[in-house]
Amino acid sequence: MLWTKRKEYLSQYEHTSINQHGHRYKRGVPKPISMATLSCPVNDPKRVADMQTLILLSHHLDLPVRYDFSVDPHIAYIEVIGAEAL
Repeated sequence: MLWTKRKEYLSQYEHTSINQHGHRYKRGVPKPISMATLSCPVNDPKRVADMQTLILLSHHLDLPVRYDFSVDPHIAYIEVIGAEAL
């Protein structure tokens, strides 16, 4: 199983006013979030235990298992966002 971690920035918007054209918002300070991706190849028979672990983790964390068939080998993965980001 492969574990990768990356940082992304989530844009924050604040309500400023309302005029005849509708609500107006201004962009605030972006909030950094940490994302971890756990992945394993789908079509490798040697990785059955990794796939089972990934499915059990996704069930325990209540996250969907996603599949990427555009790469070779095909990959199943889950993404976890750090609790401090929410």
